[in-house]
Amino acid sequence: MGRTTALLLAVVGLPALALPAAAGEERSATFEVRSEAGSFPVGERDEHWSTPEDDVRVWELDGVLKFDVDSVPNPDFIRVELAAAGGAPLEVGTYTDVTWRLDPAKPTLRVIARGFVCSPVFGHFTIHRIERDQGTGQLTDVDVEVEQRCGTADAPAFRGHATLSS
Repeated sequence: MGRTTALLLAVVGLPALALPAAAGEERSATFEVRSEAGSFPVGERDEHWSTPEDDVRVWELDGVLKFDVDSVPNPDFIRVELAAAGGAPLEVGTYTDVTWRLDPAKPTLRVIARGFVCSPVFGHFTIHRIERDQGTGQLTDVDVEVEQRCGTADAPAFRGHATLSS
């Protein structure tokens, strides 16, 4: 097992560091996946999760936007991580020319499944809406779509969509 795979297995197993909603504040979150047969590392999937039925987590930590479903069994676990180039805060817009790891020159698009990631990555992600609390900087609302192809620009696609709403 390579270093990247072993490290990702350890990272995927960590609990989310998402901050809870303020007292009395209801938040809703959704995460949907539509991926084609042969899409690496996810494989063919067509699933939708939403709160409160599912434990959908959408959070931002050190400039990286992350989303997953904590209640999905480990073999089926999927996490998506997104970051702007150079550690800049994510903003509304489309991010292209992505890479799978944090890079000062390129935005990051990382899809983790079964402890694996894709390299090289072809794809993009679009932030349709992103809002943070003025006082704390904590993520309060987001709407994001991703598309990743692994290895070549015409490989089978992984597509995901996540929202967080206060």
